[in-house]
Amino acid sequence: MVGRILFVSDDVMFWARVQAAAKAASREIARIDGEAAMSEAYRGGGVGRVIADLGSRSVDVLAWAARWKSAPEAPELIAFGSHVDEAALARAREAGFDQVMPNSRFHRTVAELVA
Repeated sequence: MVGRILFVSDDVMFWARVQAAAKAASREIARIDGEAAMSEAYRGGGVGRVIADLGSRSVDVLAWAARWKSAPEAPELIAFGSHVDEAALARAREAGFDQVMPNSRFHRTVAELVA
């Protein structure tokens, strides 16, 4: 079983859907909406998965990917973003995200991602 899940996004509509799926799966999930919250979660450990919205403006998710990947117990990193922003999706792959997907796939698989 994956440890704690972090959801990094400024979008409260995405969060509502993710939170409902996590609740249905009886999983602990926290929304990260700023650099301070991300730093605190990183220091606290116990994170098994980070799901990051590439459209987030409050957290530099690409910079954080390198930090998470070098953590002693690196979590699985999942990024999602607009299908028309191919450059952002490519940058996420280069940054080390384990899975990179368009928003449409994220919405289809959100229940699996938080299970």
